[in-house]
Amino acid sequence: MPRRARCVVLAALALSAAAGVAHAQPGITHRGSAAVMVDTLPGVDATEMRIRLEDTVDVEVDQAWVIRAGSWVDVLAGTRRSDGVRDFVYQPGEIYARYRQPRFDLTAGFQRVVWGTLDEIQPTDLVNPIDVSRFLFEGRGEARLPVLALRGRVFLPHETTVDAVYVPWFRRGRYDLLDEATSPFNLLADRCSAAACVADLPVPGAQPVSVPRLASDPSRTLRHGSVGARVSRPLRGVDVGASVFRGWQAFPLVTLGAVGVSPQGPNPAVVLEERWSRITMVGGDAEAARGSVTWRAEGAMLVDTPVQAGVGGGLVDGRSLQVGAGLDWTVGPWRTFGNVIGRRAWAVGPEAARVPSTGGVQLVGGAERKFVRDTRVLRGFAVVDPTEGTAFVRGLGAWNVRDNLWVEGSAAWFTGQGVDFLGQYTDRDFVSVRVKYYF
Repeated sequence: MPRRARCVVLAALALSAAAGVAHAQPGITHRGSAAVMVDTLPGVDATEMRIRLEDTVDVEVDQAWVIRAGSWVDVLAGTRRSDGVRDFVYQPGEIYARYRQPRFDLTAGFQRVVWGTLDEIQPTDLVNPIDVSRFLFEGRGEARLPVLALRGRVFLPHETTVDAVYVPWFRRGRYDLLDEATSPFNLLADRCSAAACVADLPVPGAQPVSVPRLASDPSRTLRHGSVGARVSRPLRGVDVGASVFRGWQAFPLVTLGAVGVSPQGPNPAVVLEERWSRITMVGGDAEAARGSVTWRAEGAMLVDTPVQAGVGGGLVDGRSLQVGAGLDWTVGPWRTFGNVIGRRAWAVGPEAARVPSTGGVQLVGGAERKFVRDTRVLRGFAVVDPTEGTAFVRGLGAWNVRDNLWVEGSAAWFTGQGVDFLGQYTDRDFVSVRVKYYF
């Protein structure tokens, strides 16, 4: 049975079970939404209409058991790079059963596991991959993709919590759930088809050529599972946590590898390969509130991660460190946050001299203002990388037209050209309008 069909069957069975239990036992909570968004990205000649229908049912079976069954459907219609596109995607949302006791709980199924304390960019938040398009349109909370996982939490004395998670199968991050191969947010779409890419060869005098593309996700076997744990507790008025996670990079690194000399010309015969690598993260976080101000700190070290000298370069063993701190404060109707995140990556081992160490700083900030009994909202978000000279700024205005009906307008701007994430999206400025109804 195809994967999409299996997901549909699983969701239908979970919804049926939830409905059946709810009929026998009161305690059902239902929520859903329907949204239509039109967006345009003039820099890459894309205009789209995205429709999402989302539904979630929560059932309190009794004091011990909770069932959640959620899923969504996405529909795409529009043009990308002057070509018409259509797509339809079903996605399982959070579909799980949870068993609760005073000293522990156990959750099995599709779920989101959120670790870390910083806003939007969280170094230790690695369990769930993200959908890049949703991150840019709406933020990290909407972008997390549920993973099939077994999660257990133990509640110890002194408000200590041990949170352990096991993800049996790999799930990759996505540039876009809707027709990813043509998405304006897919960094390979400009130059690649499913089988080949146009590559700039790192050889003096070589012309861009079409090279074969090799891409395959890690197989879905137990050997490729991920596992992690986090321990948290309050300590002298500060909530502190420590975490460890063994998993996979959410997105592959791209390398150009020579396989011989091309008989058609002076360029070497090469292939473009998307390579997935294991990572091991050790991290920590802290958070404390003082009146209207909350300060946060978070850091993560990847003790075994590949690094490369520029896009397309060969991979060598390396390590990386991300450390950040920030404030979240509320003054009257304003809620504002700001973070500073430093990063460093370096190679280790006998090939370390091939790849110079890299580093930089990111400034992350945002603000929200509500008006007229919370029926009008203005929201801003920005990421600035002074090291690379790049930035991303997104603004949103929303109006609660009537009960449960919101109209939103959003615009985003990228600036600067660099090798970081923001620099790769320099021509992806967008404007969007969305109508969303909650039920």
